[in-house]
Amino acid sequence: MEKKFWSAFAAYLILTFICAVGWHLVLFKDYYMSISMRKEPLIHLGVLSMLIQAGIMSSLYPLFYKGGEPLKEGAKFGLIMGLFMGSYGVLAEAGKFDIGPLDSWFLHEGIYFPLQFTLIGAVMGLIYGKMKRV
Repeated sequence: MEKKFWSAFAAYLILTFICAVGWHLVLFKDYYMSISMRKEPLIHLGVLSMLIQAGIMSSLYPLFYKGGEPLKEGAKFGLIMGLFMGSYGVLAEAGKFDIGPLDSWFLHEGIYFPLQFTLIGAVMGLIYGKMKRV
């Protein structure tokens, strides 16, 4: 199981980095710059956050899995985690910071979290595969 944990951990880091950079610094860079995103992001803080999240998700997935198709179960797990993380990243952040028009924020971040985490969860499901139910 340890090998699968570290594979899921690495997949989380790689996919999250690709998703975050692609979404925030390439596809929608102009939007995020318009709401005062740092010109030079503090990448080390993002990496630290990703390390913590990778450890938590890679540890929780085997506890969540109750049997069934790994891809589907992984995607479902990822979506749940995306909605959980997004409740903070979308709603609470909008409540604390002046991020401009809320409809644009809700659209950009509200799509990002479920999309990113569903993808990661699906990959974690494939990494862990079918497991014995506990």
